[in-house]
Amino acid sequence: MSNFTISTSFAADGTTLLHVRGEIDVSTSAELLAAVVNEVNRRRPPKLVVDMLHVTFLDSTGLTTLLSAHRSAQQLGTTLVVRELSAFVRQQLRVAGIYEILTEVH
Repeated sequence: MSNFTISTSFAADGTTLLHVRGEIDVSTSAELLAAVVNEVNRRRPPKLVVDMLHVTFLDSTGLTTLLSAHRSAQQLGTTLVVRELSAFVRQQLRVAGIYEILTEVH
């Protein structure tokens, strides 16, 4: 089991950034979803970015959680995107068919 942590920072434009470190799986997904919902409910940012630079593993539970977080944020008027993806995480999102939903594809 990895050390799973979430830290928060804020950009000048009002964007909230959640910096996730470790594995997103069945044992950590609820914590990630709660962090997203809490930030969106408390701050109502125009955008919430999940920085996944230090995510080392992402399973199907984590994928489902990211989609749930995206929907929850969207219902409250916040755009949720993921950034700084490792090759492994990027591949997981693509295989699941949700890469375009969760990233800012140009």
